[in-house]
Amino acid sequence: MSPSPLLAQPVVQVRQRAKLFELRNQYELLDADGTAIGAVEQVRQSPFAAIARIFSDLDVALPIELEVRDAGAVVLTLRKPWFRMAVQVVDASASPVGSIRKQIRLGKARFTFLDAAGRPCGEVRAENWRAKDFAILDQTEREVGRVTKRWAGFAREVLTDADHYAIELAPELVDPLRSLAFAAPFAIDLVMKQKDAG
Repeated sequence: MSPSPLLAQPVVQVRQRAKLFELRNQYELLDADGTAIGAVEQVRQSPFAAIARIFSDLDVALPIELEVRDAGAVVLTLRKPWFRMAVQVVDASASPVGSIRKQIRLGKARFTFLDAAGRPCGEVRAENWRAKDFAILDQTEREVGRVTKRWAGFAREVLTDADHYAIELAPELVDPLRSLAFAAPFAIDLVMKQKDAG
């Protein structure tokens, strides 16, 4: 099955919506020219989770489900369970693609890509201690993509946790690695970056 036009894009800009109180994760997806091509929306959030997000810093412990939408149709779903540093990814037909798991280690952040059978198929490695830019590697440690943080403007950077990223993927990249690589910045945000203002 070929990827959706959204997942086939070589460059996708991710713009997290800025909010004073972030009760739901929402991201706009744009192509390299800045044209809107999709969105990512948080769905099925319990009232308890919404209240916890306002009054605590427990965001990274909460269960979160995101839908990646291409012109309204869901092309990927990301699910982070309670208290886990892992995100499960399923495709448009609800079939498992794999998962993205944060490694427990000292030093620069790393995430492992696992296929639907649980086999390692790649990795995401932070290139700096603040975990702003990441290299996406295949199983042979060849770079096949990048996640790069973009300057969002002074007010957004200081007053909110709304980030701007660019996802760049090699044209020859195929599933499951392509879908997992596309999901990487959202998994990183869910596992590490909530309430990361300033």
